[in-house]
Amino acid sequence: MNTCFSRRSFARSRRQQGIAAVEFTIALPLLLLLMFTSVEVGRFLYQYNTLTKAVEGGARYLASQVRAVDTPAQLVTVKTNAENLVRYGALTVAADSKPLLPGPNVVTVVTDTAAVGANPITVSATYLYDPIIFPLSIWQGIDLEVPITAAVGMPVL
Repeated sequence: MNTCFSRRSFARSRRQQGIAAVEFTIALPLLLLLMFTSVEVGRFLYQYNTLTKAVEGGARYLASQVRAVDTPAQLVTVKTNAENLVRYGALTVAADSKPLLPGPNVVTVVTDTAAVGANPITVSATYLYDPIIFPLSIWQGIDLEVPITAAVGMPVL
């Protein structure tokens, strides 16, 4: 009886040898899509957080320095320093400075210091997020860039 049982189980296992390969073939594209999507969403959130923190730092710097400005030239210098803080993370920029966010597109920074009274100073920045998913030649003609915008208003300190 043992011989009969082992022959049946052996025949059954031979019939099901290809089932695992078929299931893996069906599941693999779904698992890859899930993995690439989660990586892309994580990368997007990281770059959005970097942009938001940089804009907050630029607005804080601008709000703390605008009261000490006496001439229009000093105001231009303070604005330039705030824009450098948003783009590069430093007030002064060296020739080999790298931007905080990667890519060939630069961060566009707008500062509004006209409201030095009760209204807050506004710093906003826009960055074009370029996804890295599907870097194939068939996608080259399609514009996949998504603008990320962060704006912060802060009262003059």
